[in-house]
Amino acid sequence: MSEPDPPGERRIVLLGGNPEATNWASVVATRAVELTTVEERDEIAALIQDGGFIAVSSLGAEDVARVAGARSTETDDSRLVLLTGRRAESHPIAWWIKALIRAKREWEQAFDAIVDPILILDSEGCIRRANLAFCRALDRGFDDVIASHYSTLLGRPNSGLDDPIAKALVSRLPLVQETEFENLPGVQQVTASPLSDEEAASIGLVVILKNVTKHKEQQARQELAHRLADVGRLAGGVAHEISTPLASIALRAESLLKKTANSELLGVEGFRDFPRFLKTIEEETFRCKRIIGALLEFARTRPPETMLCDLNALAEKAVALVSDQMRAKQVAVSLRKTPSLPLIYVDAAQILEALIALLLNANDATQHGGSVAIEIRLEKTDRVRLTVGDDGVGIPPGDLDKIFTPFFTTKPMGHGTGLGLSICDGIVRAHEGEIQVESRPGQGTRVSLLFPISRTRTNGTIRGSVS
Repeated sequence: MSEPDPPGERRIVLLGGNPEATNWASVVATRAVELTTVEERDEIAALIQDGGFIAVSSLGAEDVARVAGARSTETDDSRLVLLTGRRAESHPIAWWIKALIRAKREWEQAFDAIVDPILILDSEGCIRRANLAFCRALDRGFDDVIASHYSTLLGRPNSGLDDPIAKALVSRLPLVQETEFENLPGVQQVTASPLSDEEAASIGLVVILKNVTKHKEQQARQELAHRLADVGRLAGGVAHEISTPLASIALRAESLLKKTANSELLGVEGFRDFPRFLKTIEEETFRCKRIIGALLEFARTRPPETMLCDLNALAEKAVALVSDQMRAKQVAVSLRKTPSLPLIYVDAAQILEALIALLLNANDATQHGGSVAIEIRLEKTDRVRLTVGDDGVGIPPGDLDKIFTPFFTTKPMGHGTGLGLSICDGIVRAHEGEIQVESRPGQGTRVSLLFPISRTRTNGTIRGSVS
């Protein structure tokens, strides 16, 4: 395969605006072919001397002879010049040219129909061909990308990531690798395939770029779901085994604590610390029992008992249940409801539990005198979005992919079990919904629960209605 001609080198000359010339224009109208129309026959001989033409159409017999003579004596014979008579179709190789152009047009159409960006690079990494998807991804025209080096268009890989295209250009071996480029959104799967000429010498690469961000997110969610299921089974077994001895410890600690009220015992020098120690044992034992209760709730796999519910009413109830804790920190709570919101099939108790967990998280993250906002709205006519947002400390970017992991928490030691969001995620997924989190350090966090509006439920038991 030879190197491509520079842009604008291949041209077709059309004489005048007569029907024969127009016919040729319709046949050859395709990308990377320059159409030139001249008014005077004398101009054709001068243009032919510049070379680069593949056709000259609509000439008379004398013109054909004159231009053909000029070509044979003054131009490079390796270039194809098609000289046609008054009827373009009458030329001996006109049908061959038409078939060639038709095949080229079909190739371009197929190339541009591919939804993933595709590049054909030369051995130096400059772009020889690009499809429409690539131009659209960068919001550029073909003239802006052809002959440009790929790195100037895609930008550098993000910090710490390799450039698979550069590696493939050096190794001249097939390569599939994921990376992130400055000028393309998300994670890109780069497939690089070497191009060779007839002598098997490398002449460039075919590069396919595929945005796999959503696929990776879905894969991560599936892996997390499997991990959560395993942890849930383990947690359930451990919780049951520990709950009985903890109950005994709590009972003994409570009994001993009552006996410390004896004035005679309090008068003993070595006994003075006992009430404080026993109080700590009692408090920590009950904290362990609360953690075990959360573990059991996390491990619970019962399907939701769904009924028609008003999400506005559930949000109001959740706000009322946590209002005391928020008033203690002087946190302002606002609730923005959507009138005439469609009823949805959910387990009211489970959704209420998830909302309370989100509101308590928001309250913990918010500074004294901060604010928490709850918004409920219809989205895309087929689902309801409930968002709990705060103006608190936010979540570091490196922790966003861990917040649904059991026992992971950004709260100080002793505050929270790290199971709240894991339980919320399980509840939402059991309702065929979706949970989304947006957060920036110092600017707060927004957690959205999305539920489908459907009268057909694939899991759970359908009961009556509640509002």
